[in-house]
Amino acid sequence: MSDRLRPIILAGGSGKRLWPLSTEERPKQFVSIFKDFSLFDLTLQRLNKRSLFKKPIIVTSEKYLDFVNESLLRTGIKAKKIILEPEGKNTYPAVTMAVMLALKNNPSEDFFISPSDHYISVNKKFHDSCSLSRDQIKKDALILMGIKPDRPSVEYGYISIEKSSQEAKRVLDFIEKPNLAKSKELISQSNVYWNGGMFIFNGLWFIKQLEKFDKKMYTDISDIVSLGLHTSNIFIPDKSKFKNIKNISFDSAFVEKNDKTLMTILDAGWSDLGSWVSLGALQRDPDNAMSISTENVYERLVKPWGFFEILMETLTSKVKLLSVSPGERLSLQKHEHRMETWYIIKGTAKVTRGVERFTLQVGDSIIIEKNQIHRLENDSEENLEVIEIQTGNYFGEDDIVRIEDSYGRAGLH
Repeated sequence: MSDRLRPIILAGGSGKRLWPLSTEERPKQFVSIFKDFSLFDLTLQRLNKRSLFKKPIIVTSEKYLDFVNESLLRTGIKAKKIILEPEGKNTYPAVTMAVMLALKNNPSEDFFISPSDHYISVNKKFHDSCSLSRDQIKKDALILMGIKPDRPSVEYGYISIEKSSQEAKRVLDFIEKPNLAKSKELISQSNVYWNGGMFIFNGLWFIKQLEKFDKKMYTDISDIVSLGLHTSNIFIPDKSKFKNIKNISFDSAFVEKNDKTLMTILDAGWSDLGSWVSLGALQRDPDNAMSISTENVYERLVKPWGFFEILMETLTSKVKLLSVSPGERLSLQKHEHRMETWYIIKGTAKVTRGVERFTLQVGDSIIIEKNQIHRLENDSEENLEVIEIQTGNYFGEDDIVRIEDSYGRAGLH
């Protein structure tokens, strides 16, 4: 059996697709959306199984150090090292830097690369998958975790694998975030999985591969590591050297170019929570103790067309969940003080915007500008669910100019 895995937790992303819940000042991995816990908290706890994992290396931005320290204190977990990137350069430099730093102390390290902003609901199944993957390291390969799709999704990358009875199956191809038609075609194939963004490999093997096909990155990161500043368990890369390295993802630069990649199956209730679509789907699941807003509790407001719930509200934005019943529709209306962005998270939406008519599916979105006449309809046989993000300077329900209404109402929708 291989040694325990050294987790490398990637916590520098800004989560722009989940604005306004996630902001550059406090990105989604540090937002408390599971009672008092953040996704970063849950990641730390999930990787705290001592029979399987060593103390983690955390790679984050220098501006998020306080959030990281708060999480470590809250969870009682100690980090082996915290790497503070002076600027974002994507995941390839982050992973490479962490591996090189760890190998200076222990040349035989095996690594587990983990995002900090993914959700996994069943930790035991996750640990079982990690144990199985760890035992494949001796094959001198990159092992990644794949998730069997349960729906067509345009949010995830897909993997096709060789059909085999082996527990770790050879990856044949990577398909980057396809359109809805392509994703429907892909999920009908038994050998296609979502790419979960988690990887396991031996450190020396990785460095040898890096030297072989990306000598420049090897040299650049080696210089950054040798010239960086160590204080306690903090490492600060050399800023002038770091500024000039490539901004590229680990998937694009290494995973998709590697000539031996294997996949093991992860069946543990995974979601990357990378958009309002995936976040909305998770919030609808009663098994998840999730609350997008922990400061306020909003009631469900019933309407003739269905209902809405306010998920969160700030001075500059408001987020609602709209549920439109089959055959129903909101009034034809416009707003003077706000614009709206709609994300379809369930069902099929018929949208009027000005003189245009659209049919939107799960994963689609549309922007409604101030004073733009619009309507949302559901002419299907299942409920339509939409995340509505309002932005502006006033969000009262009286900011509605109704043009036409199917329920004979005047004033508010």
